[in-house]
Amino acid sequence: MTHQMYANKQMSFASICSGVIILFVTHLPSMSYAQSSPATLASTIQEADQLYYTLGTRLKSNDMGDLQNSARVRPVIGLRYGKWQLGIGDGRAWRNLGQFGSEPTLSYQVMDEPDLNIGLSMRVHNVSTGESFDVFEGGKNTLRTRVMMHKKINKRWRLNVDWTQDILNKGDSTTLNLGLSYAWPVFQQSELILHADSTWATAEHWRNSGLQVQQLHLDPVSTGFQKVSAGLTFKQSISKHWAWYSSFAISQPIAELRKVQAREISSGQIGILYFQR
Repeated sequence: MTHQMYANKQMSFASICSGVIILFVTHLPSMSYAQSSPATLASTIQEADQLYYTLGTRLKSNDMGDLQNSARVRPVIGLRYGKWQLGIGDGRAWRNLGQFGSEPTLSYQVMDEPDLNIGLSMRVHNVSTGESFDVFEGGKNTLRTRVMMHKKINKRWRLNVDWTQDILNKGDSTTLNLGLSYAWPVFQQSELILHADSTWATAEHWRNSGLQVQQLHLDPVSTGFQKVSAGLTFKQSISKHWAWYSSFAISQPIAELRKVQAREISSGQIGILYFQR
């Protein structure tokens, strides 16, 4: 009986989060278009008929403590047509909001303004590795929906909200990531971005988060904020079409997850990008 009540509370919280995010995403576009000028609307319609792309490559590691086994070279591919976007798209959000890297995800951009980006996406997710599907990686895969919001608060501060849901119920469950970043212009065409975030997830997600949790550990991890992370990202525009970036982050388990995963995990990547603008 107690476990059933606890499970119902988890589902209720996840449902409330989902409802708030969906309501927020649904109403913002109409408010934005109501305030847009005719010239802005005409420009948006013209861009909808054009195809833009971004190409690049990156060297990344999800665990720099085991660099020999975790280092991988991966391509960066972005396509954008209208409101549909694959991966990094045309790089607009990367330039304006400080996003880096990419996921091979097909997404729909509900809103894409200079200071606000909201996207809906769905991807094949590897529950065992905690990453998107990779033909070179084994493990259990599922279908994961995602709502992403990147908001530029002012010239320096940015807010990120990331909500995911495992719609096939294969162990990834529900997660909510809240992040805050500060962008410092080092040179004329470069930025140093300092960011910190925390992740909330259900007990099922923490229990099935692959190699990050020792499955044989007897102490259960409950629903809640169980992980914090911080990092640095440097990005530099080389020319109108070329840019490169480098990032480093440390993820630290907290609360009950710390008893299961004793050590922090450091990750990093470096890449070069070409934008067709």
